Amino acid sequence: MNDRFHHVFIQPADFDASLKFYRDVLGWSVTEEWDGKDGRGAILSGGGVKVVIAERHVTRESDGERRPTLHLDIHDIDKRFKALPKGSHVVAEPEATHWGTRWFVVRDPDGNAIAFEEVHGRHG
Repeated sequence: MNDRFHHVFIQPADFDASLKFYRDVLGWSVTEEWDGKDGRGAILSGGGVKVVIAERHVTRESDGERRPTLHLDIHDIDKRFKALPKGSHVVAEPEATHWGTRWFVVRDPDGNAIAFEEVHGRHG
């Protein structure tokens, strides 16, 4: 098993302030931006770490719950999911996302959502 860090996802209270902080204060590069029906977002890179920020909104994937903040890059999502014990920790079974990847989501005992995501070069 080789779970690799991919990115941290943040839905800030103030998108513009957060974008300015990561870009102007930390000096991170904006590698991608969008402005769509679900709001604005940006991917920022600090070299060895990547942060995705997006305006707060409800998506089909989140169903109104807190979205995953830790995203892991998994090469075989179905194999990795089958290796997990079944249980209430599974929030979403393997499925396609609206941004072009596949993922499954689990919750740890404290309620933190973790996405195991098959990226295949998307936002990579």
